[in-house]
Amino acid sequence: MITLCLFIGIVILISYLYIQCIPRLKEYGRFEIERLNQLIVAHSSSDDFNDLLIIERNADNEIDLLEFDMAKVNQLASQIVLNLEDTYASIEEGNYLAKDDSYYEKRIENIAQSGIVSKVTLSTLLNIPSFVSPSIAICYKHLSTISSSINKSIENYGINHVMVELSIEVNINLTMTYPFFEQYDTHTITIPILLEIFQGQIPLVYNH
Repeated sequence: MITLCLFIGIVILISYLYIQCIPRLKEYGRFEIERLNQLIVAHSSSDDFNDLLIIERNADNEIDLLEFDMAKVNQLASQIVLNLEDTYASIEEGNYLAKDDSYYEKRIENIAQSGIVSKVTLSTLLNIPSFVSPSIAICYKHLSTISSSINKSIENYGINHVMVELSIEVNINLTMTYPFFEQYDTHTITIPILLEIFQGQIPLVYNH
């Protein structure tokens, strides 16, 4: 009887501590997943950024036409999303293989094999000193819904200069998995594609 009561008391204590840890655990998990996503996006984005901008000048070297080649921009955005979907699918299926000995490749392969993004000790979550403390694993499930949007800007910059900016915003839906509960989240990551400054003024058509 005493043993049973002791066991029940321990279970209640652990459950209480775990509930107290949940807010910090969610915060820590979100940080780790965002860091993972940043790594994956940085290594999955295409580097084919050539000829995305169309610029034409007249005989006086003034800008007559300045615009993005949207066919190529959309193709680039689609390729980035496709690369991400392939990477996340191979991680979730557990068959991602490191392409080299870099930290990124080894880390992604380990996550694919274990499903664990990170571990955090109970003492860390409770903010108490401890040399030995149980760890809580943070896993994730990709929801296979990745979307992108294109942000572009053409504006005057200083005196007689034009600044052109282009970026692709990627939205990733996923689930963070903890012991006994899950948390759904959407992460938005902006990929800078183009930032250039040209001499000249924006054609009047852009000012209306």
